[in-house]
Amino acid sequence: MESRVLSVIDEQLAVEFTGKVNILSSFNHQFLGHILFIGGDVIQVIFLKYRGIRAFYELFIQEYALQSFDYVIEPELVEEKERKIHYPYSILKQRLREILRMYRETVKFKPPDNIKIILDADFLEDSLPITSKEFDVLRTLADWNNPSDLYQQCELMEHEVTQALISLRKKGALKILAPRKE
Repeated sequence: MESRVLSVIDEQLAVEFTGKVNILSSFNHQFLGHILFIGGDVIQVIFLKYRGIRAFYELFIQEYALQSFDYVIEPELVEEKERKIHYPYSILKQRLREILRMYRETVKFKPPDNIKIILDADFLEDSLPITSKEFDVLRTLADWNNPSDLYQQCELMEHEVTQALISLRKKGALKILAPRKE
C-alpha cells in the first residue's frame, strides 16, 4: 500500500511539521484541498467536497484509483481549534488498510454509467429491514438515478455505496433499466 501521500505524511510526522500540505491536480495544478498538521499530527483534511476523516480516506482511494496529485508543503501557524481529526495517525493508517481492502473488493461491482437505477415500489410495501447506509442510498436514489450521479451525490464513500447497492439488489429493492438501443 505504498502511496505518495503516505510518504508525504510520514515525512511531516518525522519532522513534527506544523503547517499545511496543499493537494493539487497533477494535470492542471488545480487546488483540490489540503492536509493540516500540528507537531506532525494530522488534524484536518479537506479534499474535494469532503472534510475530516472522510476526506483523508477519499484522498487515498482517489490516489489508489490512479489519480495523480502534487503536494506543496507550506509551513504556517495552525491553531488547535482547526482540529477535526482526533485519532492518532497509526489508527488512521490501520483503518485505511481496511477501507482500501473493501474498495478493491467492491470496485468490480460498481454499475456502469449507462444504466438507470430506480426503487422498486413493491419493496416499499415489504417490511424487510434496511441499514442506515442502504437508507442513504435509497434517499439519494430519490433524486439521482444515474450511477455516476448517485456516487457523486451520496454522502457515503464509493465502496459503501456499492455495498449498499449490492445488498438492496439482493433484497429486491432496486430495478435496473438498461439503456435504449436506437
